[in-house]
Amino acid sequence: MKIICPDGDGYSYYVQAVDESRYARANGVETFQVKAGDYWNGPDGSDALNYRERCEARVTTEDAVGSTWRYAFHLKIPEDYPEFSPKQTLGQWHNGAYDSVFNRYEEGVFTICLNNKETGVFDETPVTVTEGVWNTFSYSFTWHATAGAVAASVNGRTVLRRSGFALLPAAASSVYFKYGIYRNMQAGLIGPDQQVSYRRVSRAAG
Repeated sequence: MKIICPDGDGYSYYVQAVDESRYARANGVETFQVKAGDYWNGPDGSDALNYRERCEARVTTEDAVGSTWRYAFHLKIPEDYPEFSPKQTLGQWHNGAYDSVFNRYEEGVFTICLNNKETGVFDETPVTVTEGVWNTFSYSFTWHATAGAVAASVNGRTVLRRSGFALLPAAASSVYFKYGIYRNMQAGLIGPDQQVSYRRVSRAAG
């Protein structure tokens, strides 16, 4: 189902969830929960057919190719978060076909991933996050198929900076942000209940 939300700081969005019990918003904090079989678009939808489980905010305010945008948020992974593999995605920037940038969390390891299937480039940058407290993230992107740029900071420390590269595939026309929790499962695999929280999510030009 779609859960329509008030506008965020610089963006509009809705939440993709199997039902309203998986998403909570209170005192500026958004909490997303995912359980086994959570296919937001129903048992016959694309998520169910591909074993994709999620509770995610889908930002509908998209970034044009050639533009530069800044994103920031605080993320809390609970201390009792059940570690699991395959990966969980805790924030992603999607080019309409797949995610060009995403935050990967798997078995206690957090990485920021740059992903271009057209050029065959996949880069992972490990970062340190602490469970049970708010971790601060900030990003700057110039979305471009040849002259892209990205910078990322975690808890006030710059962890990634690149420019002059193919951040997007040539066919991309825009990029949109998603945050929450997403996991790409396999047939017969049953994952644990997992949840994460976000606050102070923002999107700004330049």
